[in-house]
Amino acid sequence: MTRTALLFPLAGLLTLAQLAGCRGEPTTPTRPDQMLSVGDLASKSPAATVERDVATLRAATTRFHRFDAARKASYTYLFMNTCMTDGSAPSRGAMGYHYVNTGLLDGTVDVATPEALLYEPGAQGELALVGVEYVIPQAAWAGPGKPKLFGREFTLNGFGLWALHVWAWRDNPSGIFADWNPRVSCEHASAGASAMAAH
Repeated sequence: MTRTALLFPLAGLLTLAQLAGCRGEPTTPTRPDQMLSVGDLASKSPAATVERDVATLRAATTRFHRFDAARKASYTYLFMNTCMTDGSAPSRGAMGYHYVNTGLLDGTVDVATPEALLYEPGAQGELALVGVEYVIPQAAWAGPGKPKLFGREFTLNGFGLWALHVWAWRDNPSGIFADWNPRVSCEHASAGASAMAAH
């Protein structure tokens, strides 16, 4: 089964709300045989380690503010072909569009190479990079317990994916690792879809 095939059968069966819960400086990948959290690397100051790794993430993804750069780096698969908004009341916000590099969907994650980039559509059809998502397909994870990165455990979502969001490029009052961001909107999703069709 290809990595992309892991996503397609589930995408049509589940609601958007079920998704929630949904190389510069060398970093330590999470592997089944050597699961190291970011916090494990500096037990005396885990907060400083997380700050360092968020800085590494930003340095590695700053070029993706230009969507063309993301596309050239193989972030081309638009997950579920929709801008994701929380449907609960009151709404917890949105995630935006998920552009996935399916070549990264395996049993490992790395701070500098997130599997998905999150974009908010703008009124003029522009796409603003707001965050990233690290993803491990459930079938690919063979490690003990849950995968970890940034000292945080991943959540197994309704799509059969271990996932961790990091709002590296848009402040999130719910927290940098929250699933939804109330400061992200899909209000202009139709304009964003028009822009994406032109790419």
